[in-house]
Amino acid sequence: MKKLLAGLMIAAAMFSFGCGRNAEFGTVDMSKLEAEAPIVKTTQEDLTKKMNDLKVQMDKDMEGKSGEDAKKVAEDYSAKAKLVQSEAQNKLKSSLDSALNQVAKEKSLGAILDKRAVPQGGQDVTNDVIAKMK
Repeated sequence: MKKLLAGLMIAAAMFSFGCGRNAEFGTVDMSKLEAEAPIVKTTQEDLTKKMNDLKVQMDKDMEGKSGEDAKKVAEDYSAKAKLVQSEAQNKLKSSLDSALNQVAKEKSLGAILDKRAVPQGGQDVTNDVIAKMK
């Protein structure tokens, strides 16, 4: 989840730069965002529940199967698990992108960057982004 959010942040920052060459930029503490944004926690909880439910259902469907039948069931559930993970990632990406764009617009920032990638400067907008993530 952490790698996903960091990657999304970089992609969003690049997008934000194209929306105006303002010298002002913001920074976001991704560690704090991951720890405090309610949507991250609820998405992780939802993902864990869905994955556990899939595992229970797969175990049920595997009963009495072996060989090719078992392999087909496992492949089926692997595809379902990937879809569930993709949906969770898309939900977080959408929320983060929307929050970053809103904060950048409200504060007239040319970009919002990951705080770890900025040696100095920038306006910390972490709390604003957390508040906007839905």
